[in-house]
Amino acid sequence: MFRYVLPLVISYLCVYVLIPIVKRWANQYHIVDEPTKRKQHKDTIPLTGGIAIFLGVNFLLFIFLGFHRMTWLFFIGSLLVVGVGVLDDWYKGRQKELSPWPKLLVQFLTATLVYWGGTRIVGVTHWFGSGGEENFWLFPHWLAFLATCLWIVGIMNMFNFIDGMDGLAAGVSIFVTLTLFFISFLKGELTIALCAMILTGGILAFLRHNFHPASIFLGDAGALFLGFSVAFLSVEGAMKGATLITFVVLILAMGVPVFDTLQVILTRLKEGRPIYVADRSHLHHRLLSLGLNQRQVIVILYLIGIGLSITSVLLFFIFG
Repeated sequence: MFRYVLPLVISYLCVYVLIPIVKRWANQYHIVDEPTKRKQHKDTIPLTGGIAIFLGVNFLLFIFLGFHRMTWLFFIGSLLVVGVGVLDDWYKGRQKELSPWPKLLVQFLTATLVYWGGTRIVGVTHWFGSGGEENFWLFPHWLAFLATCLWIVGIMNMFNFIDGMDGLAAGVSIFVTLTLFFISFLKGELTIALCAMILTGGILAFLRHNFHPASIFLGDAGALFLGFSVAFLSVEGAMKGATLITFVVLILAMGVPVFDTLQVILTRLKEGRPIYVADRSHLHHRLLSLGLNQRQVIVILYLIGIGLSITSVLLFFIFG
């Protein structure tokens, strides 16, 4: 187990050291979030926390895993989504909004790159299949490509959607990455388990500065990076030739962002508003409207996330 604890600790220290540096970058280039009526914070907050996680995690992946296909593919893919996220955050610092279409285009280009790089959902094994060829449905290329793209783009946007309160997206991400660690460990995917620990350590270091009242935010760059990381590692490991129970377990582990995204989309469609325009229809906004404060809302959503993650691991242990 030490082989997993050590990378987690090193990742934590690496990102922790980077946080003050990226804060200075945010102030220098005005990549900050200004307070508005829709937001809870009253001060100008740097939007560069995701850059610190991106730099620390990728550096350590190359250190621990070397320069091979998976690390290069992860680096290039995450660089693309962080790049468009930083551009979006730069616009936010100037009280402007980047059109959603360039962001969506880059997300699909990234998913396409990942697919052609060899990280893809190739098929599915029957729910209670033994894992033999007779129980495996190999997807045709078009379906494998579609499944991979929708999985990666969908998860990136789910994590971006939920990033609306101090400590929320990062905290929920930790429950998901720890679930990925346990599933990968049980499946014997030890490289993915190691990656999940490195990612967890980086998020924990950021979360130290992101609890309410936060001194730094993920920004779009960070939220997209976390979503991409979870999607990439799940496809590279558990989802490559997944059983249906694996799919159910991963969706359950991401239950908070999944449910939040679904109910936000349905609410906005019902009210005739574009799904990409920010509002106060998220789960945390609804809980705040009940009279709860930010810390109480975070505790509730953390407890839900922990419960779903534990349940998903138990289901995988029993049926996986």
